[in-house]
Amino acid sequence: MDIQQAMKNPARTFGTPEALEQATGLSDSQKRAILLQWKDQLHQLLAADDEHMLRAGAQAGANGECLRRVIDVLTRLR
Repeated sequence: MDIQQAMKNPARTFGTPEALEQATGLSDSQKRAILLQWKDQLHQLLAADDEHMLRAGAQAGANGECLRRVIDVLTRLR
Protein backbone atom coordinates (compact mmCIF):
# COMPACT_ATOMS: atom_id res chain seq x y z
CA MET A 1 0.00 0.00 0.00
CA ASP A 2 1.41 3.35 -1.06
CA ILE A 3 0.36 5.61 1.82
CA GLN A 4 1.44 8.77 0.01
CA GLN A 5 -0.73 7.93 -3.01
CA ALA A 6 -3.62 7.05 -0.71
CA MET A 7 -3.27 10.44 0.99
CA LYS A 8 -3.26 12.26 -2.36
CA ASN A 9 -6.34 10.52 -3.73
CA PRO A 10 -8.20 8.42 -1.17
CA ALA A 11 -11.28 8.03 -3.37
CA ARG A 12 -9.28 6.55 -6.23
CA THR A 13 -7.26 4.32 -3.89
CA PHE A 14 -10.15 2.92 -1.85
CA GLY A 15 -13.35 3.77 -3.70
CA THR A 16 -15.42 4.17 -0.54
CA PRO A 17 -14.77 5.20 3.05
CA GLU A 18 -16.03 1.80 4.15
CA ALA A 19 -13.45 0.03 1.98
CA LEU A 20 -10.74 2.07 3.67
CA GLU A 21 -12.18 1.13 7.06
CA GLN A 22 -11.93 -2.56 6.17
CA ALA A 23 -8.48 -2.32 4.56
CA THR A 24 -5.87 -4.56 6.10
CA GLY A 25 -2.26 -3.55 6.49
CA LEU A 26 -3.07 -0.07 7.77
CA SER A 27 -3.12 1.03 11.38
CA ASP A 28 -6.09 2.94 12.75
CA SER A 29 -3.94 6.07 12.91
CA GLN A 30 -3.03 5.71 9.21
CA LYS A 31 -6.70 5.20 8.36
CA ARG A 32 -7.63 8.30 10.36
CA ALA A 33 -4.96 10.36 8.59
CA ILE A 34 -6.23 9.27 5.17
CA LEU A 35 -9.85 9.89 6.19
CA LEU A 36 -9.00 13.36 7.48
CA GLN A 37 -7.32 14.15 4.15
CA TRP A 38 -10.37 12.79 2.32
CA LYS A 39 -12.63 14.94 4.52
CA ASP A 40 -10.57 18.04 3.69
CA GLN A 41 -10.74 17.30 -0.02
CA LEU A 42 -14.51 16.85 0.17
CA HIS A 43 -14.89 20.17 2.00
CA GLN A 44 -12.96 21.84 -0.82
CA LEU A 45 -15.15 20.17 -3.45
CA LEU A 46 -18.30 21.22 -1.60
CA ALA A 47 -17.06 24.81 -1.53
CA ALA A 48 -16.49 24.65 -5.28
CA ASP A 49 -19.97 23.17 -5.73
CA ASP A 50 -21.43 26.04 -3.71
CA GLU A 51 -19.72 28.45 -6.09
CA HIS A 52 -21.33 26.61 -9.04
CA MET A 53 -18.04 25.11 -10.12
CA LEU A 54 -19.36 21.52 -10.25
CA ARG A 55 -17.10 19.33 -12.37
CA ALA A 56 -18.46 18.06 -15.66
CA GLY A 57 -20.16 14.73 -15.08
CA ALA A 58 -20.23 15.16 -11.29
CA GLN A 59 -23.40 14.13 -9.54
CA ALA A 60 -24.96 16.85 -7.40
CA GLY A 61 -25.02 15.83 -3.73
CA ALA A 62 -22.49 13.02 -4.11
CA ASN A 63 -19.75 14.92 -2.27
CA GLY A 64 -22.03 15.66 0.68
CA GLU A 65 -23.05 12.01 0.94
CA CYS A 66 -19.43 10.85 0.76
CA LEU A 67 -18.47 13.40 3.43
CA ARG A 68 -21.17 11.99 5.73
CA ARG A 69 -19.79 8.49 5.20
CA VAL A 70 -16.19 9.62 5.83
CA ILE A 71 -17.29 11.23 9.11
CA ASP A 72 -19.19 8.05 10.07
CA VAL A 73 -16.06 5.94 9.56
CA LEU A 74 -13.91 8.45 11.46
CA THR A 75 -16.36 8.24 14.36
CA ARG A 76 -16.15 4.45 14.42
CA LEU A 77 -12.33 4.51 14.39
CA ARG A 78 -12.03 6.78 17.45
